[in-house]
Amino acid sequence: MAMENFLRKAREAREFLTPVLKNSKFLNEGILTPEEFVKAGDNLVYKCPTWRWESGDPRHRKPYLPENKQYLCTRGVPCRARVSVMEAEYAKT
Repeated sequence: MAMENFLRKAREAREFLTPVLKNSKFLNEGILTPEEFVKAGDNLVYKCPTWRWESGDPRHRKPYLPENKQYLCTRGVPCRARVSVMEAEYAKT
């Protein structure tokens, strides 16, 4: 429990000390502004149907992101074990 509290406080301190970017640093440092993150996420969701936006727990939402676009989640991606089973079944036909 003490370690969890320590890590939570460390994350809070990091977020407090790190300002939200207003200007892009993507080309030089690989860091996205919130607007770039949302735009890139929209593109990912559009092109890859396994990805979708999530709103998450309201207590953990960031005010600089839209409520319904707090983080990206992917589901239904074949794992290596399922792929081998699918390949074996396909080989039978």
